[in-house]
Amino acid sequence: MELREQAYVTAIARHGSLKQAATELHISPPTLSIFLSNLEKELGLQLFDRLGKRFVPTEAGRIYLENAREMLRYQERCRAQLGDLRQGSTGSVRFGIHPRRTLYLLAPALKAYAPSHPGIQVTTCEQSSDEMFRLLAGGELDFIVNNQRDSDPALLYQPFYSDRLVMVVRADHPLAADIPAPEDGGTAWVDLKWFEREPFILQKSHQSSRIYTDRAMDYSGISPQSRYVLENLESAAQLAAEGLGIAFNFESYIRHFHYHKPVRWFYVGDRETVINYSIIYRRDKYMPTYVKDFIAALQEALELDAGR
Repeated sequence: MELREQAYVTAIARHGSLKQAATELHISPPTLSIFLSNLEKELGLQLFDRLGKRFVPTEAGRIYLENAREMLRYQERCRAQLGDLRQGSTGSVRFGIHPRRTLYLLAPALKAYAPSHPGIQVTTCEQSSDEMFRLLAGGELDFIVNNQRDSDPALLYQPFYSDRLVMVVRADHPLAADIPAPEDGGTAWVDLKWFEREPFILQKSHQSSRIYTDRAMDYSGISPQSRYVLENLESAAQLAAEGLGIAFNFESYIRHFHYHKPVRWFYVGDRETVINYSIIYRRDKYMPTYVKDFIAALQEALELDAGR
C-alpha cells in the first residue's frame, strides 16, 4: 500500500513550508515543488495558497487533506496489524507528553521497554496541550498524556494518575513556620488566605497550572496581585526559593525539581480536588500490541516513582 502522494501533501500542510516538509520526507525542495505543481495541474485545483514562503491550505486543500489523513490512518492501521503478526518486531510509538514528565518517566519506561522491543522507534511530542490534541485528532500521534478533556467524541480516556496543586514557599517563610507536617509524612494543607498579602508568582492564563491556581484562589475567596508571570514552573519555584513570592506547581513536578535553596510546599484550595491525568487515544485508531506495551511501561515507571 503506497500513499506517497497523500504523505507529501500532509507533510506540506503540517509544516507550512516546502523546505521543512522536504527535510522530513528526505527529498529536495525542488522535487517536492514539482510534485505539488503536477498534482495541482492534475486535479485542476490549487491545494495551497502561497503566502510568502508559507503554504496555507485552500478550501480544496482542506478537503483533500481530510481525506488524505483518513487514508493514511487506514494505511497505518493495516501496517500496525501486519506488524502485530510479525510479533511487534518493527513499528513506531508516537505520543504526546509535557516536557517536565519526560524527565522522570521516559528513561525508566524505555529502560524496561527497549530490550523486548528493539525494533520499535519511540518519538515524543513535547508541545502544548492544544497542539497535542490537534495532532491526536489528525492521527499523527498514537496517544497523549494530559489532564484536559476535548469535546471530540472519538477520543477515549484511560486513567493514568492523579496529581495535586501545591503552593511553594521558601523553606524559612515565617507564615509557614508553624505549619506542622502531617503525621503520615505527607503534604500539609494551608488556607491561601494566610498568604493573600504576599506577592504571587503565576503562570500564563492558558496553562493548566494557572487554571487550577485560579480555582484555588476563587475557593479561598482571594484575588491577590501577581508580581511575576512566567511559563516555566521550575523557574517559578526558584523565585519562591529566593523569597520573591508565592509560587504554584503540581506535586509530581515539585518533587523532581532541584533547588539551590530549599522550599516547602502545601496543598491549597478545595481539599477534595485532584487533577486527573489520562492516556488519551482515538477510539477508531488501531493500537498495536507494542503501543499497549509501551503504555504499560509508562505506568510501571510512574508506580516506581511514586514508591520512592
